[in-house]
Amino acid sequence: MKRKKVLAVLAAGCLTLGMTSMVSFATEAEATQAEATGAEASYENVVGTSIFVQGYEWGPGVPKIILELANEVSSVSAQNCIVTTAGTERTVTDIYPCDENGERTEGSSKYIAIEMETTSEVSGSPFTYDMSVMMNKWAETYEVSVNCSDFTVDGEAYPLAVNEDCINSRICPDTERFSNRGSFTGTYMNNFTGEEEEVTLRTAAYEPQDIADGEQNPLIIWLHGQGEGGTDPDIEILGNEVCALAREEIQSYFTAGDEVGAYVLAVQCETYWMDEGDGTNGSGSGVSRYTEILMDTIEDYVASNPDVDPNRIYLGGCSNGGYMTMNMLVNYPDYFAAAYPICEAYAFNEYARNEDGTYKQGENGVEKTETRWMTDEKIESIKDIPIWFVLSVDDFVVDPASYELPTYRALVQAGAENCWLSLYESIVGTDSPGSTYMGHFAWVYVLNNQVTGVQDKEAIAASTDNETFGTTPTNDGGGTLPAGEYTNIFAWMNAQSK
Repeated sequence: MKRKKVLAVLAAGCLTLGMTSMVSFATEAEATQAEATGAEASYENVVGTSIFVQGYEWGPGVPKIILELANEVSSVSAQNCIVTTAGTERTVTDIYPCDENGERTEGSSKYIAIEMETTSEVSGSPFTYDMSVMMNKWAETYEVSVNCSDFTVDGEAYPLAVNEDCINSRICPDTERFSNRGSFTGTYMNNFTGEEEEVTLRTAAYEPQDIADGEQNPLIIWLHGQGEGGTDPDIEILGNEVCALAREEIQSYFTAGDEVGAYVLAVQCETYWMDEGDGTNGSGSGVSRYTEILMDTIEDYVASNPDVDPNRIYLGGCSNGGYMTMNMLVNYPDYFAAAYPICEAYAFNEYARNEDGTYKQGENGVEKTETRWMTDEKIESIKDIPIWFVLSVDDFVVDPASYELPTYRALVQAGAENCWLSLYESIVGTDSPGSTYMGHFAWVYVLNNQVTGVQDKEAIAASTDNETFGTTPTNDGGGTLPAGEYTNIFAWMNAQSK
């Protein structure tokens, strides 16, 4: 991926490189002096500045700034420094020689990493949210500022002043792992307009290394949420930390026997998976305009990768992507080996419509009807598909009582056996200890590999309560019971085969 330039504020500190690092913080007066001194003259061997972008449970963050030097250096330290990224002052925790990808190195190097404390509140995110379309996008600019009164390189001290727009100088191993990039275009009938239209989906795939001829490995498909649509799959990979599916912790569940890991295919639509043809984000009681092309895209990818096991294709995603997961199961019930819908938005009842087909708005939003959208026929068609639902009871974006909970109860009442539900009380993070997120962020538990327990099926099947549905939410794995013999959602997933 292209390296793009950066802007950061060295949190006042004394950072010493070598066998050990020491960090101390400057006073406000020292910081002011450092900035002033740096403005007068600067270490001239900095020839490039980049931001290191990483996926976290809340989305992307910038934990490092990478300085490229004209010559190799073996040691570096800094005193009385201020670093800012995108106008926010950052706390520097370390500084060290690194390789061009920001990894610490022993010995001399042309690159220096400035590492910063990165939390959900001060993440340095390079994304902005476009309210007009309700989607994330890369910021148009990303200013990085580094000012030090004493920047010591190989024993020589200099003032340092770096000010760069780094939005086009980015280093991101998390997205680079998804190296197989592609797109699929076709012509399909738009059921809303009644006319044919050309549609394109974009893809980014992580593919395990060391795949030998004759070995087949499972494929995990991820479908993004509302905010990750568009034309750049990097937005999808970072927006919900989909990159975690390619990391060792989760990949390790797919290395039994001849397996060397799981393929991960992220598919991105240009609008919303819940777009029924009018370009808007629907309410979940309709058929997506992307239904046919998504199936064609998946089949095309599988046909192009003979190492993918066609009997072990797992479909899932969050929110809009959870809706699309259920939509695809209903329309193609014989194709997928298992599904993992997260905070899914496939409506249980239909929502009222105007004469032109658009949703009818009432005082409290779109009007819900008494007519079933998730009909008994649909339940019967998907009840034998292995499915693991994950959600939080405090989700006010997708109301569990109108979407997942009645669907799950209908499935277990219909006799679904390999069908599980993990229900949380709230969303508590681990990347930023103590951070809590809105209840819709249930994907945090899945991608942090924390989904270990399930709810009591018998209690849910027997329930007539349309508020709790016989559930007992818990942040301890999502339930007090095991999912059969499996310890967590990925161990379960790896065992599923058609």
